[in-house]
Order: sequence, then C-alpha cells, then structure tokens
Amino acid sequence: MSIDGDIIFINKFGEAFFGFSPGELIGRNVIGTIVPERETTGRDLTELIRSICQNTEKYEYNINENIKKNGERVWIFWVNKVIYDEQGKPKEILSIGTDITELKEAHEELKKYKEHLEELVHERTRELEEANEKLKELDRLKSMFIASMSHELRTPLNSIIGFSSILLNEWLGPLNEEQKLNIATINRAGKHLLALINDVIDISKIEAGVIDIVYEDFELSELIREAIKNFENEITQKGLQLIIELSQVDMHTDRRRLLQCVMNLLSNAVKFTEKGFIKIGSSVNRDFVEIIVEDSGRGIKEEDLSKLFKPFQRFEMPDKAKIPGTGLGLYLTKKIVTEILKGDITVESKYGVGSKFILKIPVKLN
Repeated sequence: MSIDGDIIFINKFGEAFFGFSPGELIGRNVIGTIVPERETTGRDLTELIRSICQNTEKYEYNINENIKKNGERVWIFWVNKVIYDEQGKPKEILSIGTDITELKEAHEELKKYKEHLEELVHERTRELEEANEKLKELDRLKSMFIASMSHELRTPLNSIIGFSSILLNEWLGPLNEEQKLNIATINRAGKHLLALINDVIDISKIEAGVIDIVYEDFELSELIREAIKNFENEITQKGLQLIIELSQVDMHTDRRRLLQCVMNLLSNAVKFTEKGFIKIGSSVNRDFVEIIVEDSGRGIKEEDLSKLFKPFQRFEMPDKAKIPGTGLGLYLTKKIVTEILKGDITVESKYGVGSKFILKIPVKLN
C-alpha cells in the first residue's frame, strides 16, 4: 500500500481470502475495504493505519481485526516493511499477513476458561478453608470435652479395679475357682479400659493444648532403671536376657512424660518378644540424649512401618493371637516426644528378627 494506505498490490490469495474479485481492491484504501474503522473491541483502526503509514518501523509487527467483503471479522498478524524510493524517501509499505483468527478465538476461550477456573478454585478454596476451620473447632471442642471428663471417666474405673482387687485377694472372704476367674477378668478388663482412657485423655489434652508440663532436674539412668523395674518379673518369667547399657546424664525436662515414653517402649518390647533379649541403652551427644530400646521379638513388616505411629493400629500376629493393648501407645509416645519433649522417635525393624526404637530428645528444656 502507499504511504496513504491505498492498496497498490494484493496477491491472489489475499483477494480470495477477503472475498474480492481480481483487481477490485487496487487503488482503494485499506480502511473501509479490508480494515474496519473500529474493531469489535472499540479500538480506532483508522488512527492505527495512519500511525503505521507515518511510522512503519514502530509497527514492524502488529495484530488487528480485519474484515472480509461479506462482513466476517478476522484477526491478522501483520509484518510491515517500508520500501524507499531512489531519494531514500518512504514510497510504499509491504505488509504480509497471517490469519490467526482460530488461534485468537482459542486464546480468548482459554482466557475465559482460566478466569472461570480461577473463580472456581478461589470459591472451592474458600469453602475448604471454612470447612477446615469448622473441623478444627470441632476437634478442639472434642479434645476439650475429653480432657475435662478425665475425672468422671477414671473415678468409676478405679473403683471397679480397686474393689475387684479386694475381692480377688480374698480380703472379704474366700472365693471358689470360678469366682476368682470371673473377678480376675473384671479386674483385667478394668485395667485395660483405664489404660485406653488414660491414653485417649493424654492425646486429647496434647491436641487441645491443655496438657500440664512440669520440668524437673533428674538423672537419666535412674529414670530408666525405674521403668525397667515395672517389667522385671515378666522378663524373668519369659526367660529373656536383659541387657542394660546406660550413661549418666543430668536432665532437665518433663520427667513423668519421659518415663511414660520409656515404659511404653519397654512394654511393647516385652509384649512382642518371646525369646532372646531386651536391650535398653542411653548415650549423650552434645545437647541431645538418645534412648534405645531393642528386642529380638517378632519385628515389623516393611509395609507396616508407615502405620506404626498412627492411632489404633494393631498388627496381625502370625499365630492370630490377640496381644493386649490399646493401639495408642506408640501414637501417644510420638506426640509426647515431638510436642512436649521437643525431640523425635525413629524405628528400625526387620520382620522375624526384632526391632529397635530410638528416642532422641534435648538434655535440657526451658
């Protein structure tokens, strides 16, 4: 086209594309023929063509809406180049166009879809956040309820355990064998239920943030020996070898909670070991102490390791035997270790060989 926008030449494809007869466009201005005065977007194309003609180098590439003879709108990507006369003055403008209508429409559809998707994601995220807040509040209320019910739950069970123990010891008179058996079952079931309730209450208190933390100064080996005393009879009865390798470490942390963790680990070791050994050791490395409880028991299958510290997990034994327990011991232990004692607990185990639990906590907590 000329520098005024009059069409000097258009190839056969261009004529056919825009729907004009051969030679029909020659001498006519692009505005009003293949370029509408305004785009459907509202942009003034008359001003755009004037700018291209006056400063082509600035508009080496441009995209604008064009129009066919039948009124159909199309989008063209144009490459513009100035042609100079012998004196070096701009004489003509060569424009080569590529139809990008389908690409433009696809882009607009994608843009709309993206905006709609963002709205959906935003709305869904808001709904999930609201639901999450409700769940957190319900969980907090549940934990607060259970924590506040500790006295009401424990008192009747302690009475059941206490009075059944009195009867079982025949302090109120002799019993026959069947009576002893039945009362022993009551006593055992009461203790099992109390252990479960204690574990649930402790977990709920931790989750509700109302657990009492008492920091004390104590010596670690004394605490571990205190834990061992609770299982010495059972270890002896099973004929297990007890190996103790302790380091003298002065601790400052929650003694009662640490003792609870050590006893949970020892209880599992004794419970799942029928022959061989139970080994407990401790060592200190700078600001941390490691307590290791190892056994030669059943071990844990590799596929069960990921479930180990989850609540109410009871693994099936090869002989289908039901071993007493709440399924909460390790879950509670991990919560105490990580959230109260600010440490960590890991496990190494090989099925049929044994297990090793490693408890690592700071020597001193403020």
